[in-house]
Amino acid sequence: MAITTAEIARRFTPPATDPERAALKARICAKAAELALLVHELVPGSREQSIAVEAIETAVSFAHHGIDRRLTTPTERIAARAAEPVPAHDYDRAAAEAAVRPDPL
Repeated sequence: MAITTAEIARRFTPPATDPERAALKARICAKAAELALLVHELVPGSREQSIAVEAIETAVSFAHHGIDRRLTTPTERIAARAAEPVPAHDYDRAAAEAAVRPDPL
């Protein structure tokens, strides 16, 4: 089956995601679609054309996974900071250490 421009548009439409990641994924998809359309234009309909477009699709998929798995958005950083325990003051730490230290002879 020859790849159509409609199929390229379907394959390289960014997936639905939170707004903070959507812009990044849209930029990747736009550039990938541009490359896929160039392949479609320059390479005759063939197995090689299909493999080239699939390779671009794979690259986009891994890029999206990288964004989903590794990118920490500002909203997530704020939530993580709010969940962190408040650090103990030095006097609290000294009192805790003194409570478990054996008395010197």
